[in-house]
Amino acid sequence: MASVVVMETERPGFPTTAEAMHTEGFSALDLEFRDVDLELPYGTACEWTTRGDVPKGPGLYAFTADIQDELRVLYVGLTEELWMITKGRTPDGKARPGQRYGRPRYAGVTRQRVNALIAQQLRQGRHVRHWVKPLDEIPLDRTQMRRLLERTEEELISRWRLRELGWNRR
Repeated sequence: MASVVVMETERPGFPTTAEAMHTEGFSALDLEFRDVDLELPYGTACEWTTRGDVPKGPGLYAFTADIQDELRVLYVGLTEELWMITKGRTPDGKARPGQRYGRPRYAGVTRQRVNALIAQQLRQGRHVRHWVKPLDEIPLDRTQMRRLLERTEEELISRWRLRELGWNRR
């Protein structure tokens, strides 16, 4: 008989601590929210600006929420440039608004869906943060870098059970 996983809607995501996130190599960034009732095809979304020092280059990122006095990881992703998903541009200033989670009107399907889920957390009075983890400074070509990012992302998604408990899909 197949087992059924029930998603915990009151407390989504995987329980963690800020210390554990730092141990994993993540740094927290604050989000300054503006419009939290932006209607999009994927639900009611929000707009924000990411505050804090964003490292340049490839890496992983995560969204967390404080839920009932517990930090919970909700989503993990990878990017070839952390500035694109946080600031909407590359470090040299080239605009990439479709890569930015905080501007969902211009974003792709996954970013709009995750943004709408973040807006839902905000409407429930939860504090949401964006975390970034730069890829260690290892000389890699683009293919090797992508493989390392994918392996690391998959390891975290599996260990934190984010496909079962959170928002990550495949």
